[in-house]
Amino acid sequence: MGWFIFLVIVVGAIAAYKYRVPLLAKILGQPQDRIQRAIDRKKGK
Repeated sequence: MGWFIFLVIVVGAIAAYKYRVPLLAKILGQPQDRIQRAIDRKKGK
C-alpha cells in the first residue's frame, strides 16, 4: 500500500510540473503568457 501512495505522489508531482503554467495561471489569476515570460526570465539567469 505504501508503494501505491508513493507512486501517486510521484505521478502527481510530474503532472504538476508538466502543467505548471496553466496551474499557476489559474491559481494566481494571471494570463498564461505572463507566467510563461516570468519562467523564461528565470531560466535565462
